[in-house]
Amino acid sequence: MKNQRQEIWHTIIIGAGASGLFCAGSFSAQKLVLEHNDRAGKKLSVTGGGKCNFTNLFVSAQDYVSDNKHFCKSALSAFPPQRFIDLLQEEKIPFYEKEEGQLFSHSAPEVVRFLLKRAQAQNTTFSYQTQVLSIQKEKDFFRVQTTKGLFYAYHIVMACGGVSYPALGSGNFAFQTAQALHLTVEPLRPALVGFKAPAPWKEIFASLAGNSLPVEIKTKKHTEKGQLLFTHEGISGPAVMQTSLFYHEGEKVFLNFLPEINLEEKLRENKNAPFLFSKILANYIPAKISKVLLQDLDVRSCEAKRETLFAVIKRLQNFEFIPSGTMGYTRAEVTAGGVSCAQFSPQTMECKTISGLFYIGEALDVTGRLGGFNLHWAWASAHLCAEALKKK
Repeated sequence: MKNQRQEIWHTIIIGAGASGLFCAGSFSAQKLVLEHNDRAGKKLSVTGGGKCNFTNLFVSAQDYVSDNKHFCKSALSAFPPQRFIDLLQEEKIPFYEKEEGQLFSHSAPEVVRFLLKRAQAQNTTFSYQTQVLSIQKEKDFFRVQTTKGLFYAYHIVMACGGVSYPALGSGNFAFQTAQALHLTVEPLRPALVGFKAPAPWKEIFASLAGNSLPVEIKTKKHTEKGQLLFTHEGISGPAVMQTSLFYHEGEKVFLNFLPEINLEEKLRENKNAPFLFSKILANYIPAKISKVLLQDLDVRSCEAKRETLFAVIKRLQNFEFIPSGTMGYTRAEVTAGGVSCAQFSPQTMECKTISGLFYIGEALDVTGRLGGFNLHWAWASAHLCAEALKKK
């Protein structure tokens, strides 16, 4: 690397995660990838429980949240799920489909090895354990100061992700750089993450930690159905994590623990029964969960007053609380918000005001639902960026 430091690279890519690796392997110009971790794809290697949920068969713009809701359409149109599927099939990398179109490999590290090999075959040099300190635009090229010296490039691709999972080396460099270059950054927040319960429900939920059940969860503008998991801090699970993408701090959350039945009708049918409500409802909700949720409302049906009946219905089908917060970036799958898309071309991912600067992947203000959508955005945005760089 010492002999190459004064050379002007065609492109320097900051970050060897999903979007950076895919971009590097998608065009053949001489390029340098700077990665502050000791290897490529560190976060990607553990995604999907180590199985890598690499795309979703039903990807559409409606699956993404952004201040510019139309921005992702060009990338998704240019790079549908089948494009990545074809690449894996060419490499004979096996995969399988789970519910709702989610596609998983059998090994996330195998996907990382494939992406790394693909990048290396396209004139890519990697420099690991290299911290980028600053990026400056100087006439027709960029000056990149790092812990391993000074590098120059005609084009810069910011592919360094968000701030979720800091233990895997994530950080806010992409956003600090954007601000230093006078670009707008939409407010950041943890997304695809669980909610913390307020007192006194925190202790009550904690007593159910590890138990799960299907629910309907609502916020002011969003409704989600799926599994909820009780934790020592509050609630998590797919339905809750999906909801967090649309949630805003201070909003009420409404939980329906019996989304598929007419609870009032069931209770009236059993109004003379000499059993506790938790026993009457045992075919629909685990008795352990209903007993804990109902607390002193879990009385014999035949002894229950009318107001108790409606209190039970409210507790189990319209349970409301305001989370004391989310479980934070250490538990969040992704970072919502990011560098404003209004400053970039949706056809190329290039900055409109700084020629040669590209942002891709999680660093941009485009965040997908749980289920393979965020990795697909990494591939799709990287693909458009690489197509633009081919023409430079």
